[in-house]
Amino acid sequence: MRWRKDKDAPEADAAPESVEATETRPTGEAEAAADAGDKPAPAEEPPAPAEVPPAPAADDTPESSAAGGPQASGDGETETPAAADRPSRGRTALRRVGATTSALLLLGAAAGAVVAAQYLTPEPSAAVTAPLVDVPAGPVTAVCAGPPTLTSGDGMSVDPDLDPADVTPASRTQLLTLPRPDAAAGAATFAPLEGDAQPLARKGGVRALVTDPAAAGIVQAEPVGEVSALLAGATVARTNAGDLRGLVATACQAPSSSSWLVGGASEPGASSQLVLTNPGRTPVTANVTVWTSLGVTDAPLLRDVVIAPGKQTEVLLEAAVTSDPRLALRVDADGGEVTAVVQDAQLSGFVPAGVDAVTPAGPPALRQTIPGVVLGESGIDDAASSAVRLVNPGEEVATARVALLGPEGEQAIAGAEEVAIDPGAVLDLSLAGIAPGAYAVAVESDVPVTGAVVLARPGKPGELDPDVAPVDRAWTAAAAPLSSATLPVPALGQLVDAATVTLSNPAETPVEVELVPVSASGARGKPVEVSVPARATVARPAADLGGKLAAVELSAPDGITAAVVLTAKAPDGELISVLPPTADPHAQRAVRVDVR
Repeated sequence: MRWRKDKDAPEADAAPESVEATETRPTGEAEAAADAGDKPAPAEEPPAPAEVPPAPAADDTPESSAAGGPQASGDGETETPAAADRPSRGRTALRRVGATTSALLLLGAAAGAVVAAQYLTPEPSAAVTAPLVDVPAGPVTAVCAGPPTLTSGDGMSVDPDLDPADVTPASRTQLLTLPRPDAAAGAATFAPLEGDAQPLARKGGVRALVTDPAAAGIVQAEPVGEVSALLAGATVARTNAGDLRGLVATACQAPSSSSWLVGGASEPGASSQLVLTNPGRTPVTANVTVWTSLGVTDAPLLRDVVIAPGKQTEVLLEAAVTSDPRLALRVDADGGEVTAVVQDAQLSGFVPAGVDAVTPAGPPALRQTIPGVVLGESGIDDAASSAVRLVNPGEEVATARVALLGPEGEQAIAGAEEVAIDPGAVLDLSLAGIAPGAYAVAVESDVPVTGAVVLARPGKPGELDPDVAPVDRAWTAAAAPLSSATLPVPALGQLVDAATVTLSNPAETPVEVELVPVSASGARGKPVEVSVPARATVARPAADLGGKLAAVELSAPDGITAAVVLTAKAPDGELISVLPPTADPHAQRAVRVDVR
């Protein structure tokens, strides 16, 4: 087993060693002196006037005690000695007058500067929000994941009575570009990392492609006039038995310079493979920070990971970090953007314990909403149960309140009203024993956190171990409310048996949502209006939105969090996966420009 696998990645040339300037900071008294030296130097003083010789002792003329200049008399006039009376001291007197005048001028200038400063110092400027500036429409690029793969060994041992097709993932990648009210569906192509590019063909009012790739691929959609293409897509893979038993759905993902991934484990029986894809034309270097149940951990194998242009790199987390049941990651890319996903697979002895893709969560914030939490029957003593995972990447203890947003509104979770999360730690909260239904998880914290929920679906024990039931698991991540998005519904009626659209409203007021179904033939159905109460979740089965559904367009002016929950029936139990919505790329083009 290799710890890092680069597909066709060129070997990096040794970079010349660089010497960086270092700054030596003084300490103690030297530091104080250095600090004083950091202050701006005062303005230079004017040169002192020429030294004036002392007056003869016989001279009784009154002189200024400060500078030997003229003095004011009692009537306010200035008295000066006559030149005829003091012919030998004329030059001295003039020098004294000049020196005094220079000093007075300097004092006057300084006083004027002080007065001017009182009137000319500008008032503190009010904070100005940086304006939103539209970025010109360009191609929309996304990476669609391939099917799950075994991360160790060349094969697996299975019951000889099993059909080999049951232990081999069957996958579909479904892509759509949709029309806008003022623009047609944009042209697009899909290029597998190992294969030829394929165009999306016109189908009704949309452009579509359904393919069965052996690996990941890159889709690129061209703008229509000045509007970005409305692109959505996903890959779904189904395996009925074996180590990869489960339903894995992954939305096609736009590349990013920073991604948060909350999920996975590195303990025995778990395999978490980080997959980084570079859709660009230049190499990208990624650095990964890993948090565990014990805090941030050192991971040398996850530093300076180079991803070649148009290629993919995988790293096994169990080979890169210490054994831990709870992981959270941040991927930072330098020199470009990448997509990041973790293939999370677990075994309980010889029995499959679930496989799914961990996809990006929202960055840490004081409030988080995790949609698509559809719970099944569970008990406190179940070996596998759904759970909330939270990570506190900060340096202070986080105190979080975790609740459910359900069909009847907000619902408390026993023991989660005030949860302490240590600095740098990852924490799991069980959802066992909660009534089945569609929910979202709402998190409020006094320091920024992010998180995800893992859903568990236990099945029926089989011959591999009559005492251990197989489990499928699905991850759904924290997400911000969206006002415009597309929900892909891939392979419905083929690999997927049922789909449910969940709408969760974290706000304190009701939200109106419009859903427009799009069929596999490209036809757009009648809009469906849905009212979502405050702090609640509403679920709509895909069957209620129309037959042969391929996608659902979502519009919610006040914002909504949403997800599509996919399920399939295996011979020994239910399989499950959750897809996030794809944000409208045109709405994401506006950026804030801070002019300093």
